[in-house]
Amino acid sequence: MTDLPSSPLHSVPFICPLDGLPLVPGVGSLVCSNGHGFDVSARGYINLLPVQYKKSRDPGDSKSMVAARRRVLDAGLFAPLADTVCKVVGEALAASSEPEPLLVDAGCGEGFYTSRLASHLGDNSTECAAKIIGVDISKWAVMAAAKRSREIAWVVASNKRLPLRQGSVTGITSLFGFETWADWAALQKSGQFVTVVDAGRQHLLELREIIYPTLQVHEPPSHEGAVTSGYELLSETSCRFDQRVEKSELLMDLLEMTPHGRKSSAEARDRVQALTELSLSFDAAIRTFRRQ
Repeated sequence: MTDLPSSPLHSVPFICPLDGLPLVPGVGSLVCSNGHGFDVSARGYINLLPVQYKKSRDPGDSKSMVAARRRVLDAGLFAPLADTVCKVVGEALAASSEPEPLLVDAGCGEGFYTSRLASHLGDNSTECAAKIIGVDISKWAVMAAAKRSREIAWVVASNKRLPLRQGSVTGITSLFGFETWADWAALQKSGQFVTVVDAGRQHLLELREIIYPTLQVHEPPSHEGAVTSGYELLSETSCRFDQRVEKSELLMDLLEMTPHGRKSSAEARDRVQALTELSLSFDAAIRTFRRQ
């Protein structure tokens, strides 16, 4: 347990995940008026996922998946996508005109994109700086994310039960994650936004051709749940680029960090491991929805 008087967690409108009452700073913790307390870890993050809301003992990405994702992202393979997302989200925040905007990266993983957003918004004087929260259901992901920055409020929580005051969330980002539109809508008021990033038809096509005997190409999801939950499509853009990977270990990490790793056979993994290099297509759809 540690007391962090300057912790970014202290300025976030958190609510208690057990009774919905406001959480306020205590000694090394956040507490509600009913006496429920949640310790701030020595690394600076907080766990607001009570055991009764877990569907498994260790939900979310495993420690090995998180480590693999960090190595891939730190190698710069997804940097062009991060740059585009930063621009889109920065423009949406500036358009919101809220004096103290709050941005939630829902499913932040090990914090790569969240940290890039924080740097972009902090450096760009033409766009509105925001308080940023990185949320993930995996404790391993949040532990890794907390190593990236002490300026971001890192939280273990579920997208379906984000412990935040209603109407307080200016923007939500979800990159290759699981959207929970109805739950998000309850946290937002008219004019606030959600930006989602989904894999496009050509995303990692060359890797998928090696893994699967028959390749299935899918369109990005339509997000019908956004419309039924009270959102309208505000903007849409595609981000496509190519990268050449020249390390077998990095290709295996790329496989490990994606859902394809769980779906691939032992033979498919052997084929990937035998590669010494591979040119890859990256294809993502970036869409921003506004709460009506």
